[in-house]
Amino acid sequence: MKLLAPAKLNLFLRILGRRPDGYHDLQTLFQKITLFDEVELFKATGIALEVEGEAPGGRENLCFRAAELFFREAAVEGGVFIRLRKRIPPGTGLGGASSDAAAVLQGLSRLYPGHLSPEALYRMGVRLGADVPFFLSPYATALGEGLGERLTPWPTPHAWYVVAVPSFRVSTAWAYAQLKLTKRKRPLNYAPENFYWESLVNDFEALIFEAYPEAAELAEALKAAGALAAHLTGSGSALFGAFRERAEAERAVEKLAQRFPEARFFVVTNLKEGDPCSSIT
Repeated sequence: MKLLAPAKLNLFLRILGRRPDGYHDLQTLFQKITLFDEVELFKATGIALEVEGEAPGGRENLCFRAAELFFREAAVEGGVFIRLRKRIPPGTGLGGASSDAAAVLQGLSRLYPGHLSPEALYRMGVRLGADVPFFLSPYATALGEGLGERLTPWPTPHAWYVVAVPSFRVSTAWAYAQLKLTKRKRPLNYAPENFYWESLVNDFEALIFEAYPEAAELAEALKAAGALAAHLTGSGSALFGAFRERAEAERAVEKLAQRFPEARFFVVTNLKEGDPCSSIT
């Protein structure tokens, strides 16, 4: 069985405050995009993982831990050989590891059907990571609240995106530890009719742009190239610029690649409701 594991963007991200358990409450708009890892699953004895590309192997990989959790919770005898082909750059806020883990859970529920309900898979996703439930969901676009696990479907804002991946990586744990949260923010009443590109914010940007000036330069360069909006996704290091047309995004990449030769650029678009972003064989 082969599955596509899409990347995501955080079109906006507000950090509301720190919880007693040390995690943070947030509001974010998740968007799945057409940049994919490939996850291939085969029934086997035990759990094994083969990685092609930039990602750890063994239990350091969230795919492996997702498989362990599935077999433990399903109480089923069996195993899986996982072949992971990485195309989503890790450590960039694009959600690759979480998406891969969600693909493993979804695939195993098909290889070993009838043992776990969708609700049980969702709860397992929450245990693996705050972004995993979004990738388990059928939604292409969703408002995420709480840790990001409380999801409300949204109409998909169509756009072409330039995803800019600089040469550095940002530790999510470090970024959260550096946030200066003097008082708890009130959640805003977001509604699809109030969405417009100019209103987007990411509460990590002041911190990341100060620590990594190249990120700030990339954001400004995306805007100068005509982006409707340009922001970090997650805590970075990747940024996105939103464009109305593919040709505009491709022209922007031509300019940006000359100025930032060490960065990587992807031209992608949004997935939309009903797109086949899971099993492909």
